[in-house]
Amino acid sequence: MFKDYQILLGLVVIGFIVTALSVLKSADIIMVEDATYRDWQHAYYEAIGEDEYEIEVKQVNLETEGITMVDRCQSCHIGASNPEAMGFEGPLAFHPPIVPGVDKDPHDFNKMGCAICHDGNSRALDLHDAHGELHGWPSSLTLLTGKSAQANCFRCHAQEGGTLAGAAHFEKGRELYLEKACWGCHAIEGVSNAKQAPNLTNSGGKFGYDYLYESIQYPKANDENSKMPKFDWVYDDETVSALTTYLKAQQVKKIRTEKYAPLGYQKPKSIENRITQPSVDAGRALFAGVSYMGSTSRGGCINCHAWRNSDGDIAGGHIGPELTWSIRNRGTEYVRDHIVNSRMHAPDSIMPSFRQYNDAELDSLVLYLSTFDYKLDSNAMESM
Repeated sequence: MFKDYQILLGLVVIGFIVTALSVLKSADIIMVEDATYRDWQHAYYEAIGEDEYEIEVKQVNLETEGITMVDRCQSCHIGASNPEAMGFEGPLAFHPPIVPGVDKDPHDFNKMGCAICHDGNSRALDLHDAHGELHGWPSSLTLLTGKSAQANCFRCHAQEGGTLAGAAHFEKGRELYLEKACWGCHAIEGVSNAKQAPNLTNSGGKFGYDYLYESIQYPKANDENSKMPKFDWVYDDETVSALTTYLKAQQVKKIRTEKYAPLGYQKPKSIENRITQPSVDAGRALFAGVSYMGSTSRGGCINCHAWRNSDGDIAGGHIGPELTWSIRNRGTEYVRDHIVNSRMHAPDSIMPSFRQYNDAELDSLVLYLSTFDYKLDSNAMESM
């Protein structure tokens, strides 16, 4: 009987210890969640061995066209510009250079602040408020972290003409927008003038990152009437993330103009190169959605249509008809007209119209489709 009491008492003690540890752990989390800028600044100055310091609101006033942008983010993110804070935890950490491979990053956070790149509520000092997590804060301005913040490079820098150092994820998204033939249905001013699906010229100004990501991955998530197909590649996070970053960058309202850009605003000429000589190789590139010898013309047929090589191996999308026999069954004139306007032959087709192709580009696609020479053998035909 006494042993039973001992066992019971032991269990009670163990339970008390576990509960106490849980409470302490929770309290620690609550402390971090509830930490104020004063707490972070005390921790920062102690970490760098500073004995005499003043606790204060760190504020950057950023002059933009029409307004002064108040940025107090570094009241907590106090080590952002200090290389000595490299490896520090949480908001105390040094922000790595935005432009890779340079000794001194041209982005001075003490002049430009943080929200110009990361969004959020830059006036706030409370964690959740500052990160744009409170009800009522525009979803289009919720916090951007990591590579997604590259979407805001183009508040200051022009998107047209060439690449931008430090914005590799955005650049990949721009390439994917063309490669995946998004431009065939969606218009973006200066990129395409398609009218089959919603215009994305201001997609980043209207919607938040999460909304855009979700809409690419599950087209009906935010619009149950959406006719956008669900592509095979939407489960690859790197692909969807890069494409989302590119769409988030599409904002009509720019914070910077040439006069107010702290880093300089350069808008190089957008050079358009078109395919001028039809060839199979040019058609292959258009079919795959990749550039051909520097051409700005793109296709991306492979995102929706499958085809078979000479051995019968199949590749491509599953949304539209297989194109292995398209030229043999329909003829070159039919296929050419269908590329320009699919509704000429199928009124309910969701395929975009590629009216912007010139004759050389249309002929190139037809030439490439004509190379599909796979034939079903008699045994395969009997089994079908």
